Amino acid sequence: MQFGVFYQIPCGENQTPADRYADAMAQVQLADQLGYDMAWLAELHFARRFSVMPAPLLMASALSQTTERIMLGTAVNLLPLHHPLRIAEEVATLDVLSGGRAVFGIGRGSNPNHYRGYGIPIEERNDRFVEGLDLALRAWTEDELDYHGQFYQAEGIRLEPKPIQQPYPPVYIASNGADTFPLVGSLGHSILVTPLIITVQGVSDGLANYRETLVKHGHDPSAVKVVVNVPVYVGETAESAKADFAPTVNNYLGTLRSMQNNSRGSGRAFQIGYDDLYDELGAIGTPDQVAERLARFRELYQPQEIMCWFNIGGILTNEQVGRSMRLFAEEVMPRFRSA
Repeated sequence: MQFGVFYQIPCGENQTPADRYADAMAQVQLADQLGYDMAWLAELHFARRFSVMPAPLLMASALSQTTERIMLGTAVNLLPLHHPLRIAEEVATLDVLSGGRAVFGIGRGSNPNHYRGYGIPIEERNDRFVEGLDLALRAWTEDELDYHGQFYQAEGIRLEPKPIQQPYPPVYIASNGADTFPLVGSLGHSILVTPLIITVQGVSDGLANYRETLVKHGHDPSAVKVVVNVPVYVGETAESAKADFAPTVNNYLGTLRSMQNNSRGSGRAFQIGYDDLYDELGAIGTPDQVAERLARFRELYQPQEIMCWFNIGGILTNEQVGRSMRLFAEEVMPRFRSA
């Protein structure tokens, strides 16, 4: 099993974007040194307390010059908000700059404020997503592209540069709605899931649907990956780990409750408290406790990667996150590497 780190970079009133970026950059560099496999960067807009990272590909490009081996992915680029040819150019550029380490993580998004801010009707998000993905993949694989879609047109386009990875960087699609699982399965791409958003049962049921749809459409389930986002914190004792992680989780949950129009936090995520996350959705505690919880998630979801969310609400210090990351890499990851 592989392991990644996830960032959306929330920024509180007493924090600065420069400091928050510096911490995240340092932590991804540490992850690279410690042997984590992936760094996942979110795209979010217009809500400082929730995130100050509207352009994850820019951050990934910076990281491509300060890391050596870790893969650099978006989780996710909100494809319907952008022209797919521009996204294809930027991802290809990242792949070139990183020596073939780009990962194309995409999603539709569900926040009305994002669509209002970009002047795009949210009702078009599904059709724009499917068409945009088709256009991006064709731009990477065709020497000269003619495209006539509902939203996007192209005549005689030669996209440059082409990605180093052939035919293109790995594609992962976020699925946090019941209708998305069969869509991703029909397309035959890897999948990103977040139990915090749609519950343990929602992910379990959705993945069963996804895997069934993969086979139905002639795709090889062994050729794709399931990545599960999990809040993670490792401490020397159970008591200290639970206490240390509480402020950052509570800040995240409080931020969701303050964002009335943010459907990303709708439903269950608005309702739960820290104890719910600790008991069911996260992996928090000593190395043994965290390993035990991950073993349970492995049984439930059969994932190929755990995406570790080490500082969910952005409150932990860089030192706290670094200690947790080191303990996880040294005492938890080796137990799953051959599994």
